[in-house]
Amino acid sequence: MESKREKLITIFSKYNAQINLSAIRKPEEILVKHIQDALELEKIFQFEKGKTIADLGTGGWFPLLPLAMQHPNNRFTGIDARRKKVDAVNAMIDELWISNVKARWSRIEEYNDKFDYVMARAVAYIDILREWSQHLLRKGGKLILFKSASIEEKEDIETICINNALQIEIEHHYKLFDGDQERVIYVISN
Repeated sequence: MESKREKLITIFSKYNAQINLSAIRKPEEILVKHIQDALELEKIFQFEKGKTIADLGTGGWFPLLPLAMQHPNNRFTGIDARRKKVDAVNAMIDELWISNVKARWSRIEEYNDKFDYVMARAVAYIDILREWSQHLLRKGGKLILFKSASIEEKEDIETICINNALQIEIEHHYKLFDGDQERVIYVISN
């Protein structure tokens, strides 16, 4: 019997072949570079039950779907301005029978719901992400950023935090495999 992760890889591969959601195509690379990367967050942070999470620029489904599958007691919303990608993500959600997640077609700055957590993976620089997420985060919410490790970007994040009364709660550095570039997850409190 196919595991949830194997089924996710199979379904993603089908849609990726049709509309190019990601350049990563081999199942073992999808597992490591998308699914394990998304689930790295669980090593350092847990969503409180019943909370809402937005994934900005959800694109091809990551980190949205792996995290939604792991946290059925939370509500996830993927937001992306590219209609064909949103349609593909919603089709994957339907095929996987995941009831706690939906992808929405919208420009981030035009979306109006409020969330407890807002996350983004390789979408934009911190100044843009801060601007986009500001109206989406509830008071006391957290911004979760999946980034490539960079001294310049860390300095930019620290400056944005100082200038906006934000705080970096967690800074988690990791590599997914030997020879991988260093990555970092920032959890920033509002």
